Amino acid sequence: MPNQLTAARLVLVPALWALALDGQRLAVGIGLAVCFLTDFGDGFVARRLGQTSSFGSDFDSKVDQLIGPSAIAWILLFEPSAFLDNLGPAVAWLAITYASTLVGLVKFRRADNLHLQSARIAAVVQYAFIVDVFVAPPYEPILLYAAAGMGILASLESLVLQLTQHHVREGMGSLLLVARRPTL
Repeated sequence: MPNQLTAARLVLVPALWALALDGQRLAVGIGLAVCFLTDFGDGFVARRLGQTSSFGSDFDSKVDQLIGPSAIAWILLFEPSAFLDNLGPAVAWLAITYASTLVGLVKFRRADNLHLQSARIAAVVQYAFIVDVFVAPPYEPILLYAAAGMGILASLESLVLQLTQHHVREGMGSLLLVARRPTL
């Protein structure tokens, strides 16, 4: 069941692209809200049913890596002022996010899908901003700043972990939890 929720999100990506290219802003927003529910739901259901797996976690992360850039493109298509009027926070958010991903790929040969608590919080705030852009235009600047700020914090935490640790794994929790663990 958890992987089916992730697969549903994957199937939504090309459908949302078609809707976006057809100019159906509200439908894209509703689709992104469904993406949020399935993104939250797949992990929740997996943990509740005891069906967590590295495949499921990787699958979830790969689908997220499709939705994120797609959502950015859709915002630029429908509401470019959201990023263009706030170039500093938007560029910092994207640069740190993709720097963290690049470090994970180079150092560990995998994307930085550590599933940190900060990343979960950031995802909620980012989905709130993204869905708001499409469902209730114009964009709400406070949601943009919150999404960018949480995205920057979560990516910085992931970046620091990747730069300071010899091994990283999913479910590390947070930088604070790693720092408090005794070394053997």
